[in-house]
This record gives sequence, C-alpha cells and structure tokens, in this order.
Amino acid sequence: MIRLMVKVAAIFLVVVAPFCGGAAQQKTPARPTERPAQSGKIQSPRVSLAPRFSPGQVFRYQMEFETTTATTRSGLAKDPQGPSKLVITWDATVLMEVLPPSAAAPDGVRLRTTYEKSTASVHSDTFDPAADQTQSQYQKLEGKVVEFSLDAAGKVKAVAGLEGVVDGVVDGVKAAQAAGDWIAHLDASSGAPPGGVMVGQKWSSDQEAKALPVTGMVWRTETEYLRNEPCRPPNPEVPPASAPAESAGNAGTPGNVESAAHAEPVETCAVVLAHLNLIRPKPVRDPTPEEYRKNGMKTAGKWSGSAQSLTYVSLRTGFVVSVTQTGTDEMDVTLTSEHASMHYAGTILSRSQVALVADQSRTK
Repeated sequence: MIRLMVKVAAIFLVVVAPFCGGAAQQKTPARPTERPAQSGKIQSPRVSLAPRFSPGQVFRYQMEFETTTATTRSGLAKDPQGPSKLVITWDATVLMEVLPPSAAAPDGVRLRTTYEKSTASVHSDTFDPAADQTQSQYQKLEGKVVEFSLDAAGKVKAVAGLEGVVDGVVDGVKAAQAAGDWIAHLDASSGAPPGGVMVGQKWSSDQEAKALPVTGMVWRTETEYLRNEPCRPPNPEVPPASAPAESAGNAGTPGNVESAAHAEPVETCAVVLAHLNLIRPKPVRDPTPEEYRKNGMKTAGKWSGSAQSLTYVSLRTGFVVSVTQTGTDEMDVTLTSEHASMHYAGTILSRSQVALVADQSRTK
C-alpha cells in the first residue's frame, strides 16, 4: 500500500503544472462580456480564432517548457535523500503535417508530428539518481512520429505513436504528458463564445481540474482579445514566422514550410491575454477523488494555482504563431490509507514558450 501511495503521489506531482492547457482545452460554454462601442467609433469585425486546417499543410514549431518543483515530504514514505527542488527544462522542435481525415472520423482532423529535436536538462539541489533516466525519456522522443486525432471541435481524442516512450511509472508520465499536452496550445478558440470575437471583447470559461488529488477544483479562465498587431514569436532571436505553407503537391516534406524571411506581407495576429485561477466554486464534503478512494486512500488538504498566457493568432489562418505562459501551483495535501500516511507540501513553477518558426533547411 505504501508503494502505491508513493506511485500515485509522484504521478500527480509531475502532471498538474498549469501550462498543460488550462486555457487551451475544452471547457464549459463561455460567458462573454463585451466592451460597449464608443460613440462615433466603428467596432472591429468578429473573427474566428480557430485554426483552419487543410490536408497538405506542413509547418514547424519550436518549444521550450520548464517546471521547477520545490516540495517537502513526510510520513512513512519519507525519503530524506530525495531532492527538495527539481528543475526540468525540455526543448523540442516539431514538424507537423495535416493529414486527410480518416474514414472513421471524416469530420475530424489528423495531425502527424515528427519530433526533430528533443532534449532535456534535469537539475536538483541534492543528488538525484533518477535524473539520467528522466533525461533519457525525453531524448527518446527525438525522431518519434506521433499522430493526433482531433474531433470536430478541435479537442484531442486519440494519440498514437508514444509506444516505447511511456516505459517508466513517473518518468514515462512526464515524457508522455509533455509529448501530448503542447498540442492544446494550438487552438486559441477553445472556450471562446460562438460566432467569433472582436477586439476588446472579454470572456470567461471553466474547466474541471480532474488531475488533482482533491476534488471540486475548477480552472477559471478570464480571456481578453487585446488588439491586432504584426505576428511575432516570444523570443526576439527567433524571426517572425508566416502562416503554414498550403501546398498539397509535396505534403510531408520539410521544403514545403514557408520561409519567414521571404514572407510578404508580414502576417497580422490577434493578441489574446488569458488569466487562469484555480478555484473551488462550492464546498465539498469529502475532497477524495473516486480513483483514490478505489485504491483505499483518502485525501485532504488544499491546492491553489494561477497562470497567465499571451497568444498571437494569425488572422488569416487561425494558426497560433506564438504563445508564452507562466504559472504557479501551491499544494499542501495529505494522502492516508489504513496503514500509512504521506504529506506533500510545496510549489510548482512553470514556464512555456511555443513558436511557429521558419524552415531552417530551406536556403536560397
């Protein structure tokens, strides 16, 4: 039972960082609030922020994710030699191709991603014997081809190709989570009101925080369409990218990615700011999730979190050109079984950048 508690606790500590899509995945319907038009001024037209996928499109994203976990553990499973602070940084470059829909899901979208680069660094303030294994799990993504199936609403419903990566209880979860969650950044329209949005409009939406060890928590997202301006990536050293190439003749080859250096004119983007907060809308009698209860455990304690993201979305294509996000989680949770108890307290800091970049293999 102690081993089961250690396993469950370790998993939830590495998968709940808010960069994984509090603002990007399917939520309850939005509650729009619009700024009233000022007298004598014309309101901007409504636009859709949803990506307009078309078979044959090929494009490339550069990504960096960093999580800093500082925790203390106590109880029968206490490990006095375990790291109290762990920093994991993952860098990746992904080539993405839009495939024709399948016969099983004619209204959906299929995305094939090739991890051209995948490296990770792991640092802790004490000796961590699992550091090399963690880095190896991320390295295994390099060269991997993973296929995502999206439903008509743009939500990921199936992932294929991660076999051989998820071969560790904790480290495998880290790598699999990182391999799949970034895709949620590519749809800025999830949670937005139907019919499109316009500059100055605000809306909010809720998403149940199912991964936490305490129930009743909800990620509440407050979003605002700030303005339109030339698209730019979060890193000034990375040149601005144009929209994906739309050549159906040689789809799947890196040469089809549009070079930003020769793009005319420069893309215009919608700039979208989102604030996320983890809240409990109403009190719960027992915060223990059903999955924990089935394993003979009870949970108690508190969990808080907040995050902010800034997204640039191409008005022409609906594709995310760049997104940056930072977040903080704080936990103070106790897991108890009939024979053991474990207490976790600490903080998770997260930072992520995803940017559409030019094809570096294409030169003139």
